[in-house]
Amino acid sequence: MNILYIHGFGSQFDETSDKINLLNTIGSVVGITIDYTKSSESIEKALKEFSSQESIDLIVGTSLGGYWANRIGSKIGVPFVSINPAISPKTSLAKYVGQGITYFGEPYLLTKEVIENYSDFLLEGCGLILVDLADEVLSADKTIEMLGSRFGVMSFEGGNHRFAHLQESLGEIKNFYHISELVYGL
Repeated sequence: MNILYIHGFGSQFDETSDKINLLNTIGSVVGITIDYTKSSESIEKALKEFSSQESIDLIVGTSLGGYWANRIGSKIGVPFVSINPAISPKTSLAKYVGQGITYFGEPYLLTKEVIENYSDFLLEGCGLILVDLADEVLSADKTIEMLGSRFGVMSFEGGNHRFAHLQESLGEIKNFYHISELVYGL
């Protein structure tokens, strides 16, 4: 199984991260570093092209990456797993408008025009939502309320925005992927 991992805002693809190492136990993980200061149209185009080139079977993303996992998976017919996803990027990114520094020490400039082009999380596609109830950045309760009637949602007591329960979720992710084969005929 070829897995595309999409990182969150202010981060980058790091093939040595704990999340990637864990996901590599159930498939072959690839990813690219996304500049979230670019337009949503250019991000979508880059992710679609990368997914096609890499023959992606499953998309996994965290935070803003979880938003993009939903968006790209829904549009290209690939199952997705959204971890502590940004369900309304216009709102959640607003506090980052202006100049800032990424978690890896790189400067960025995020404009209001960029975040205004984001729509809300799509209620389409074949997805699994994973949330830590103690996410300090995004509301797990709002995520469950908005997405719970449309997607399978697994919530975990405690944790944080970085998601502390990936190890416990690996079996469920594998099961979800195998079930999605029935949905998409993979």
